[in-house]
Amino acid sequence: MSKICKSCGSYYDGDYCTKCGYGKKIKSKALEKYKKTTKPVRFMTEQEKKEFYDRQRQKYKQAQAKRIDPHARRNTLIIIAVVAVIVIGAVLIQNGLLFSREKTDVINQYFTSISQRDFDNFVKCFPSEMKDEYEDERAMLGYEKEEYMQVFLEEFTEEYGEGFTISVTCGNETPIDGEYSLAAYENKYGSTPSISEAYSVVADVTFSGSKKTDNFRYNCFVGKVWGSWKLFNLEYSPGIIDPSMEIENPEQYEDSAVSSEAE
Repeated sequence: MSKICKSCGSYYDGDYCTKCGYGKKIKSKALEKYKKTTKPVRFMTEQEKKEFYDRQRQKYKQAQAKRIDPHARRNTLIIIAVVAVIVIGAVLIQNGLLFSREKTDVINQYFTSISQRDFDNFVKCFPSEMKDEYEDERAMLGYEKEEYMQVFLEEFTEEYGEGFTISVTCGNETPIDGEYSLAAYENKYGSTPSISEAYSVVADVTFSGSKKTDNFRYNCFVGKVWGSWKLFNLEYSPGIIDPSMEIENPEQYEDSAVSSEAE
């Protein structure tokens, strides 16, 4: 029985209009591909499963290649940059071009930190072995930083009054040339830092408080450790205060017992 085409009005027999093609089923390659790739694995044939897993493995390898190669290259560049910075930094420090300060700065820092009861700046004045000793002692006693400084300065507080201040004027600087011994330091701490320069510096110090004021002279031994000046020893030197006065026999301080307390 003939049918009337709903599209062009012609009569046709069969499943579709032979004139305009209305009703003819058209296969879509894209749709077939979509159905094939989205078909559940459990409904796939063995061949389809093999092709599916091969495609998944290929996608994974491509993703890994894109992800690993740039990172590996970046990490390599980072390592090279870090090594370069370390090498350059070590050279600058060794030559005193980095972290270098005036040798008197560490002496001023020492007395300022005492005056301000500043534990962190106090311990930074010393080489690592001495610094560790103060920090270990504080930890062993269980003191907070401010509490440790209060106890450390208890005798000064009794002598000059609560809230006493300290001012310092540095004078003559005498280089200690040649071989200088740190045998006493090594005997006490078990090791010694590498010192590129060493000086004996005259420091005139004034302790002033509500009870009284005193002036003292100290001979300070400072050394440059990896480009940074550190305080190794500080000894009371009685006599007339004169910042320009030469230190007699500075070699006597080379092998002295290490002490940083104001005596």
